Amino acid sequence: MKKKVILIGLNLYSIILSLKIKRDFKNTSVTILEGSKNFLNAYKSIKIGKYRCNPGFHALENIRSNDLVKLFKKVLNLKKIVRTRGLLIGNNLISFTSKYSDWPKEIKKNYNLKQKKVSVRRQSILSSINNKYLEYLKNNIADKRVSYLNSLSILYPWFFSPNYKLISNDEGEIFNQKIRDKKIKHSFLFPEKGLFEHISKGLKILVKKKGIKVKLKNPVLFERKNEQIIFNGFQDLNDKNNIKIICIPIVPLSHAIKSSKIKLPQLKPIKFYTALIEIKNYVNSEFDNFCETIVSSEMAYGLRRISSYSDVVNLNKRKIYQIEFIEHEKILNINDQLNKIIKLMSNFVYFKKNNDSKNIKVIGVTFVRNVFSPELSTINNLSKKTVNFFKNSKNILFPRQISWPINSNKHMLFAQNDYNKLIKKIIKTSE
Repeated sequence: MKKKVILIGLNLYSIILSLKIKRDFKNTSVTILEGSKNFLNAYKSIKIGKYRCNPGFHALENIRSNDLVKLFKKVLNLKKIVRTRGLLIGNNLISFTSKYSDWPKEIKKNYNLKQKKVSVRRQSILSSINNKYLEYLKNNIADKRVSYLNSLSILYPWFFSPNYKLISNDEGEIFNQKIRDKKIKHSFLFPEKGLFEHISKGLKILVKKKGIKVKLKNPVLFERKNEQIIFNGFQDLNDKNNIKIICIPIVPLSHAIKSSKIKLPQLKPIKFYTALIEIKNYVNSEFDNFCETIVSSEMAYGLRRISSYSDVVNLNKRKIYQIEFIEHEKILNINDQLNKIIKLMSNFVYFKKNNDSKNIKVIGVTFVRNVFSPELSTINNLSKKTVNFFKNSKNILFPRQISWPINSNKHMLFAQNDYNKLIKKIIKTSE
């Protein structure tokens, strides 16, 4: 009988796993089940006005993502933009790589930032770093619905000068420190036409070509009966000889498990938006020095990122930026929030005439999704309970507990690691 492997949950991680399985076990039937109607939902584009854009800044960091780049180049052409990342702190726009001496004097003075080398582990940030500055940064990007502790990973060391370092084995944090230390020339890779949706379409064709079945609109529910896992939604899942690989992140997975032991906390949703903003009658824009600018400013509460939409999608005759922001209790009206963002951006654009607000226009804004900020202990608890739910179940693998949104390169690295250390061996021994 032909061996069957069924991956539950469609994301980049499960796609990469399926390709590896089919490469090494050509006679094995491989199927991916997905509850939504979209192939790679995270890459689905959105429409703002007459323009299509990614639901936020999507890019690959060159050099860091070599294996992922090789995969994507099989399905489409990529282009490179050689620029680094910007930091907008308060009313100060600087480079991600700016050394301490080039940092704004008021920030260094007000928050007692040091010139000497400071190296700390993530668990020691609060006891080692100026909390006043961390609180300032956090309160700008989010209100009390976002946990202070959860914000540390996006604040430190990225909103500090490069002499502030993080002791870490994480490949992304090591890579970004090398960028900050100017050991690597920073550049980003994009699909030739800018939209990651084109990667999704290419991968869909690739998996079909490799003989991998994909079943959309096929949600799966899980429950335990008499110490056995029962799957509802796809008949082949209940065949004990078939190998099942759980690829769903733990929060949506928790929703799909019927168990009194797994209870989701009541979390307050935070609305996440993106918008396109056009600049007219300008001479120069400081934002063009960067591919993306990450933001923490009391002049525009909730603003997270400004990126160059025109360059990403090859729009040469118009200057359009994409912004990302979340709702913030200090500015309850979204139009007021947009007006403050425009006012802040205008400080870094040089116009042909007076700095008239008519030179900056909001093309459109759209709601992207709700985001949540559970405590780390809550997420860890959910992770343990979902692992225990599937524990000691023959041919049911749950190798990776994805607890937070992760970038595309992490999907590749996790898939490579899990396949080589566990999944390949299990499939081989079951033959």
